[in-house]
Amino acid sequence: MELLPGLYCLPVTIETLPPHRATNVYIMTSGDSALVLDAVSLNNEPLEKIAAMGVKSIEKAVITHAHGDHYRGLEAFLAKFGGKIFCHQRTHRRIQDSFKEELFGRDLEDGDLLEIGDFKIRVLHTPGHSSDHLCLYLENKKVLFSGDTILGWGTSIISPPEGDMIAYMKTLENLMTFDISMICPGHGPLIQEKVSERIKWYYDHRLMREKLVIEAITNGPLTPYEIAERIYSEEDFKMHGRDLLPRAARSVLAHLEKLEKEGKVFGTTNKDGATRYGLT
Repeated sequence: MELLPGLYCLPVTIETLPPHRATNVYIMTSGDSALVLDAVSLNNEPLEKIAAMGVKSIEKAVITHAHGDHYRGLEAFLAKFGGKIFCHQRTHRRIQDSFKEELFGRDLEDGDLLEIGDFKIRVLHTPGHSSDHLCLYLENKKVLFSGDTILGWGTSIISPPEGDMIAYMKTLENLMTFDISMICPGHGPLIQEKVSERIKWYYDHRLMREKLVIEAITNGPLTPYEIAERIYSEEDFKMHGRDLLPRAARSVLAHLEKLEKEGKVFGTTNKDGATRYGLT
């Protein structure tokens, strides 16, 4: 699907978290060259579709973060089209055993500028979902490639120790300062309407969850799983599947770690190894 002249979205079916079943591969072209973002594949079909766009070579293959559903199969793209991997230094360290070192370009940092054709792409370090997470911002098109920071459906899982709720909230606060006309998420449909409201909704949603976490432990300490059982609704299960609770408990833990750092809750680990959290 062509989103703008020279900018394409190619959803590729791959194992990922519900409710999603595909990762969105983004392709920015200049002549027969391209920059690809989160290029994944389980077979040759995505490669054939990119070749059908007129792409003969890849200049840069950017990875938003080191979760397998954002780079699995990338080696097939590089073998066919060439190109170098560009990612955060922490991503580089985490995936370096999966690729030959000569396939890596330079590591990316917050504020870096990438260019291909008319596309001017600002690199944003957006920790929260993971410490190495990057978003890309097309400055001259007002388009945000949000990876797993903002999704087309549902919300992003924040799972410690890799996920950090304090960092995630700061990331959302930062994204709310940008002029964005379209969000291209790592999974799910494009966000083209009420874009700023969607980012604000993500922020408010986390505040709502935090409030529910605090309310759940008002009458005594609970484990993250016990809290999740109390605060997640049937609507949540319909969106994310019946196996949501273990993942929900991880996000609850992220909220509890944030609250613990703020001095609002404390955790006590029992002999059975379970940590229960109560109000200070």
